[in-house]
Amino acid sequence: MTYEQLIATKKNILLDCISGSNAYNLNLPESDTDKKGVFFTSKKEFYGFGYQEQLNNDSNDEVYFEVRRFLELLLKNNPNILELLNTPKSHVLYRHPIMDLIKPADFLSKLCKDTFAGYAQTQVKKARGLNKK
Repeated sequence: MTYEQLIATKKNILLDCISGSNAYNLNLPESDTDKKGVFFTSKKEFYGFGYQEQLNNDSNDEVYFEVRRFLELLLKNNPNILELLNTPKSHVLYRHPIMDLIKPADFLSKLCKDTFAGYAQTQVKKARGLNKK
């Protein structure tokens, strides 16, 4: 499956959300719209050589995680994935009822301390590289 096929049919999408600055009213007029989501793949692709952990458009503004990869990242307390799971309802474009089985509280652990601190350090390094004050 390709990103284009996923978007064209939408039948395999479990969660589709607006993310980034638009989801938190931090966008500027020149801001783009970011989307993240979760999808499932066919059995043939899942068990074969066509399995894709992630599908995205060319600019990476729209990223969809295969459900297995999504759960793996949740178990690691990945900040971006926890954010996706906690997207404000006003910015959820589609949510399949099966997603109600995945509750954020089931995945939060002391590991958050390390993953969020690591994420913050990465963002500080990026900001310093942009010569910002």
